[in-house]
Amino acid sequence: MIKEALKELSYAVFPKRCELCGEVVELDAKLCEDCMKSERITGKLCNKCGKPKEDCSCDKRTRTPEYKRVIAPYYYEGSIAAGANRFKDYGFPELGLKMSEEIISIIDEQYKDIEFDIVTFVPLTNEKLKKRGYNQSELLAKKIAEHMVLPCLELVSKIRETPQQKRSNARQRRVNLRGSFDLAKDIRVENKTILIIDDIKTTGSTLNECAYVLNAYGAKAVYAAAFCMTK
Repeated sequence: MIKEALKELSYAVFPKRCELCGEVVELDAKLCEDCMKSERITGKLCNKCGKPKEDCSCDKRTRTPEYKRVIAPYYYEGSIAAGANRFKDYGFPELGLKMSEEIISIIDEQYKDIEFDIVTFVPLTNEKLKKRGYNQSELLAKKIAEHMVLPCLELVSKIRETPQQKRSNARQRRVNLRGSFDLAKDIRVENKTILIIDDIKTTGSTLNECAYVLNAYGAKAVYAAAFCMTK
């Protein structure tokens, strides 16, 4: 209640905010200067990590993920990271509109030759969904599915809560997440090409575990997209 009241007060005092990060901007601006200057991820990207050659550190020893490819329009840094955190944890669901548009732009660029059947999203446990009030990845996925004229379905359920992942390394994340997802009730994914959406990709462990479940139940292929990824 206090967080919502402070948010409403801030919008009353500062009604115009950046559509990506939520910072106050001039009345005639849609984005703040920092977001306008934020580095975009473009060009030929690594299938494993989603980064261009100059930022990629993958080699033959790098684990091949369960998803075919992963993409994101931005790196998780600066104002982009601030916006992603506000969207996820501080009650700014309205930022998802512009974020979804940015994800759509890179989907249209990088996945233009792929015929998807379904758009889905990284799920939350019921406890976390109740506490947050919305699933940020679902908000993004619904807008993206609408643009692509595809169904947006919750294909994977999170069946147990996992430890806080922020301070875990890649191996710890994989261990923490194993067995925490399963196919949602009354869902079939056999021979479907699926696009799974998340807000932030760090190590990719969460997306990988969701893709693992979908593949295990017969999906034809799973591709991933997020709003931003760690550099």
